[in-house]
Amino acid sequence: MKLLTFILGSMGTNCYFVIDDQSKECIVVDPADDANRIYEKINSLNLKLKYIVLTHGHFDHMLALEELRDLTGAPLAIHPHDNEMLGDPTKTYMKQFGARDDVIRKAEVMLDEGDVIKLGNSEIKILHTPGHTGGSICLMFDDIIISGDTLFKEDIGRYDLYSGNYRVLLKSLERLSKLEGDYKVYPGHGPSTRLSHERMYNLALIN
Repeated sequence: MKLLTFILGSMGTNCYFVIDDQSKECIVVDPADDANRIYEKINSLNLKLKYIVLTHGHFDHMLALEELRDLTGAPLAIHPHDNEMLGDPTKTYMKQFGARDDVIRKAEVMLDEGDVIKLGNSEIKILHTPGHTGGSICLMFDDIIISGDTLFKEDIGRYDLYSGNYRVLLKSLERLSKLEGDYKVYPGHGPSTRLSHERMYNLALIN
């Protein structure tokens, strides 16, 4: 599969396209802003958008969400714990930090631990990694993990917002650290890293 990255919005959020080369089916992960740019890329590459996926329910990962849903008709997929946040702009922090009162429509598809998204003959595995929010997820395929705001390069997501929990986040990070082998990690903000690097240099993963 192919991964494309777009840095969008005032908070520099990473929006990802995950594409199955043969079928041209794809998902868009965390449409942070600029729905027209995302939509134009889908069309220019002749992609078939199967789902819009949120790694968690914070505003800076979804500012283009509703417009993109309307443009494409693609269903939204999210973990059920964070689905309940979408209708409340104070829980998504849309109101406090985004200065908007957007109420996001609930998702059509629920993603939980062990679920699989199929794109053509390719598969994306869902890991439930709570802590940043109660419904934070990671997406794993090939040698790649899209980690949302759970794990950054030499840093971790904050845990002081709605449904965040430091101890729960540490358990999720421990789980990622103990995955067999190495993975390239693509976070919700900032540069990509490798799990092997984080095991050595990220204080939250060092035992």
